[in-house]
Amino acid sequence: MNKLFISFSLFLFIVCLNSCSVTRFIGYYASAGSDDSGDLKGQVFQTDDTSYRIGTLPPSWKINKVEGGDLAYTNTQFDATMTVNSTCNEKKKNYSLKALSESLLIGIKGKEALEREEIIVDGHKALKTIYIGSLNNVPIKIATVVLKKGICIYDFTYASSPEHFEIGIIDFNEFVSQFKAL
Repeated sequence: MNKLFISFSLFLFIVCLNSCSVTRFIGYYASAGSDDSGDLKGQVFQTDDTSYRIGTLPPSWKINKVEGGDLAYTNTQFDATMTVNSTCNEKKKNYSLKALSESLLIGIKGKEALEREEIIVDGHKALKTIYIGSLNNVPIKIATVVLKKGICIYDFTYASSPEHFEIGIIDFNEFVSQFKAL
């Protein structure tokens, strides 16, 4: 199954947990499982295809054990989620960062990019985009960062309600800035 689809499914699952829409999504998410698995030891996540070091997060962010993606975190203090995923595929390396970013938000209604900027992550050009939209008629604000390194694509997402977005974006930016593909 397409790892980018799985990354999106993981992202939606976490968002749905926070928007009380889990019951509608469970069947959809469960069908998106992956045979690819990874292992987190300390700050290093390793799959058969890649390994990378992640940044640290404040204690209010709790890791979630979910199938179908690399890593997911939630912060119940302000109902936010954060994910990081990797896909290593020779064909996908030819997609633009914008196309890869847009593909992370399939299913978000009324999606609108508020800002888009190139940033540097792990010494490589990455694209950071801030979106607004809705999921199951619940307003949502999302930040994505997409990075290509070799044949691997690394994507990061942060989602929250629009009114709480600014609280967690600082943690997200710091988390992404510490990323290093090994």
